[in-house]
Amino acid sequence: MYPRYLYIFRSQMSPQQWQDAFPMLIKHLQSTNYVVHTYCAIAIDRILALTDGNSQPVIPASAVSSLSQDLLQRLFKLITMETAAEKVQENEFLIRCVMRVLIVLRGDLVPHTDFLLQRLVAIMNVIRHNPSNPHFYYYLFESLGALIHFAAPSQPDKLETALYQPFAGVLSEGIQEFMPYVLQLFAALLEANPSGTLSEYYKSLIPPILLPNLWESRGNTPALVRLLSSLIARGAPDIAAANQLEPILGLFQNLVAKKSSETYAFDLLEAIILAFPMSTLQPYFTQIFSLLFTRLSGSKTETFSLRFTRLYHFMSTRTEQGLGADVVIAMLDQVQAGIFAQVYPSIILPDTQKLTRPIDRKFAVLSLTKTIADSAVFAEKFEKGWARTCEALLKIMVNPPVLGHTDSVIPDADVDDLSFGVGFTQLNTCKKTQVDTNPEVTDLKSWISQYLRHADQVQNGRVSAFLQSRLSPDLQTALVGYMQS
Repeated sequence: MYPRYLYIFRSQMSPQQWQDAFPMLIKHLQSTNYVVHTYCAIAIDRILALTDGNSQPVIPASAVSSLSQDLLQRLFKLITMETAAEKVQENEFLIRCVMRVLIVLRGDLVPHTDFLLQRLVAIMNVIRHNPSNPHFYYYLFESLGALIHFAAPSQPDKLETALYQPFAGVLSEGIQEFMPYVLQLFAALLEANPSGTLSEYYKSLIPPILLPNLWESRGNTPALVRLLSSLIARGAPDIAAANQLEPILGLFQNLVAKKSSETYAFDLLEAIILAFPMSTLQPYFTQIFSLLFTRLSGSKTETFSLRFTRLYHFMSTRTEQGLGADVVIAMLDQVQAGIFAQVYPSIILPDTQKLTRPIDRKFAVLSLTKTIADSAVFAEKFEKGWARTCEALLKIMVNPPVLGHTDSVIPDADVDDLSFGVGFTQLNTCKKTQVDTNPEVTDLKSWISQYLRHADQVQNGRVSAFLQSRLSPDLQTALVGYMQS
């Protein structure tokens, strides 16, 4: 059989042979024979995933785009050939092929948005009554994720309007199999339009999300935190006006108490700090840091310690928001007098060097530089701490963080390696990316130089004086090198 032959010998064919075979495979999707069209879908999926020796697709996106309408119509026709829920989701290879086509099309899928919304939502509405094939609906939601990823930035209102009712229906009906996926997709929709406000239907999502029963399933937690963080980013004023901040902080308290959810607690806390004004948050910081210190002193994990260190640097960089090192030090010392002098040399400075993600290391560079330049507490009280901060900055700049482009490759998870129904299953097509809250800083070495020089000028040479009096000759030479570059 022709499609099966192509699939079996796929690694032995040249790129030109594949390009010649591709249109013929699409033609064979007309077959109603289950085996024939299944092997066609498998072969197309694998072909589109193949790359040549230069890591370029064997089938170029332009070739897929020119045939995409016919290809997608045939795939959806086969999926919906029968109407019973169990029959629609019987063949996961067909919907996996749809997903692959959308990933390859990228921005070229935008002209097909209406068609894709209609077909994908219709399939979801059928199988929601009897979700029986986890592989199928995983690929269905990956396909919706690809549509949101590539189409929502240019037409967010259309996708939000079309997808709200079917997604909200899944949540209101408590369809557990779909819930973690729908929560991720809701968040991706919000993130695609970060400058937007919260519509009334998104505001109506917040009260049920705050209910404890939704958080009882560990598989929901990562997606719930992501969605709640996205809602906070777009609707902090509405949330504050509705007196919903305290219930959200209550969720943070529950998350931070458990090792299994501690990292999500920090994700939620950073979203809160980024979105709400300090005047709103000020009454809560003492209790927040009391909870964090309870964990640090009683059941600290390495992950918790690293996230606490990142949080300190994150807050120390937010000087324009009314934060900064001195403000954070005052917050910590309100919990327990002198506690900052204990945790800074024992936790924050050593763990700064253990940070591995580029965005975390960038936060550290900005935080340490601003501390050296601006902190009155370090200038007047922590003479040795000032010197150790300079040393920490120079160490981290030995291997400076480089933030790369985040939209180049969608990772290809093998569905057989995923544990459905056990925990959280990440959708790769709409995976959350780390947000750089200081995108204007692109060259860290140049930024350090300019920032320290400016601070030295406005403070009548204070930074230069501390260099001479507080640093060893080697550290003096290294830091002066930054200031003079």
